[in-house]
Amino acid sequence: MILDVKVCFSGGNVRFKCDQRDYIIVKKEGRVRRIVIDAAIPTKNISIVDVANALYKVDGTKAVRIIVDDVDVDILGLVIVMEGEDIDFREAEKTLEEVGGVIHSIDEVVVGDYVPEKGKEE
Repeated sequence: MILDVKVCFSGGNVRFKCDQRDYIIVKKEGRVRRIVIDAAIPTKNISIVDVANALYKVDGTKAVRIIVDDVDVDILGLVIVMEGEDIDFREAEKTLEEVGGVIHSIDEVVVGDYVPEKGKEE
């Protein structure tokens, strides 16, 4: 028996034809449920309410909490907590940049079907 197999790659997924049938092997990616971002915004022309409202519009986001953890003459240091079902981090990053913010670090990420409880060591 000779099989005619054609394979192509698309976005991490593998699609192939074998024996007149189409098969797709899907690369599993987890859904981002929670992300904690250390960021900064200018103190002029934007408020944390504006930032929270902009980030709330990001696909998959169900809630946004922003805490000011540092105040300087021109800069507010922020801890941004986003929670949802499947948060689009790239869109969140772009949105934060559009409002004049910058990401310093990603301090926590939860990916999967649920948010695990914090351990006793935390």
